[in-house]
Amino acid sequence: MFNLTGKTALVTGATGGIGGAIARALHAQGATVVLSGTREAVLADLAKELGERAHFAAANLSDAESVDGLVARAEEAAGAPLDILVANAGITKDGLLMRMKDEDFQSVIQINLESYFRLTRAAVKG
Repeated sequence: MFNLTGKTALVTGATGGIGGAIARALHAQGATVVLSGTREAVLADLAKELGERAHFAAANLSDAESVDGLVARAEEAAGAPLDILVANAGITKDGLLMRMKDEDFQSVIQINLESYFRLTRAAVKG
């Protein structure tokens, strides 16, 4: 495929199926991966499965303070600056527009849009 040796990647939503698969693929190509999600025990298990070059930094993407510090925590965990950001985490609150609660809509926007903006901004500032 391609060689990512010497590159550091942060993968959000790493506790889910897609995020875990992305993290495994990046790791298999030589990247150091920092796994992120809300379930710390699952992150620790995946980091252990991947072994060397795998770290984790738990984060709650619905909390702006947690999001704003995630890139710095990931770089600290990896011991290297971030090269790759995979903003994979996301939620859904299915419901008809007329029945959707404001707080459900807000949580979807906060995690699926605002956190991506904040993470990308922090990664670019590096």
